[in-house]
Amino acid sequence: MWNDLPHSGTTVASATVGSTKSDVNHMRSVSVALAVLEAVAERQPVGVSELARAMELPKSTMQRMLLTLGELGWIRAGAEEPTRWSLTSKAMSIGSRHRGDDEIRRVALPAMHALSAATGETVHLSVLEERRVVLIEKIESIHPVRTHTTIGNSAPLHTTASGKAILAAMPQAQARALLRAPLEALTERTQTDVPTLLEELGRAREDGYAVTVGTRHPEIAAVGAAVLGASGLPVASLSLSLPVHRFPEQSWPDLGEQVARAAAECSRELGWRPA
Repeated sequence: MWNDLPHSGTTVASATVGSTKSDVNHMRSVSVALAVLEAVAERQPVGVSELARAMELPKSTMQRMLLTLGELGWIRAGAEEPTRWSLTSKAMSIGSRHRGDDEIRRVALPAMHALSAATGETVHLSVLEERRVVLIEKIESIHPVRTHTTIGNSAPLHTTASGKAILAAMPQAQARALLRAPLEALTERTQTDVPTLLEELGRAREDGYAVTVGTRHPEIAAVGAAVLGASGLPVASLSLSLPVHRFPEQSWPDLGEQVARAAAECSRELGWRPA
């Protein structure tokens, strides 16, 4: 359910004036490799044909890039799907160090384990990155039927409970800026009307948690709450992800309050104090 993502917006850098032909070729190779790495991160697990189409590159070029990145340890082919590629922990650890996610992860893990034990459902920890949320930690559900996610995957803010929880916890002007149209619809239930989304954020702000049902994947529901930093601004979100059939509407308040309490515990550990 983290796979229906748009292709990378990374563009290949132009050569600078005065560069030798060899320099130009090297610069282009590096630019393409980084663009491919970013595209894998957004679409993982993903195959060579899909990437080649999305980035408008020859399939042979894409195959060489993927194999090279794989040999260098940045991506890996799946054990069950050897033709599909995902980021390795090496790539994700670089991103985590850059964003300072290790501290958030360290603080959140005890609350995540407690939430997992209380609900039996999959628990996600996500952070904001531009107009998307990125999954940085998870604890799997105990149920045989569960959601499947990959750490490092991302999704548009308006399509997830995690994203909506973060939007609801930030200043409204900032949320409006992040919800600028056009917004992508991942399913028939994805809300893309900005005024309606702002109303949903108001309800989430009042409740202390956000709920989504079928907005990223038709069969997946989620409930999320924002984790606040010492400044009172959102730095991450905790969420439960579960199949729709285990998420009847009458269960929303109970699960929502559990997620909100866990997120508040993380916020206090990060230095947040309610006014």
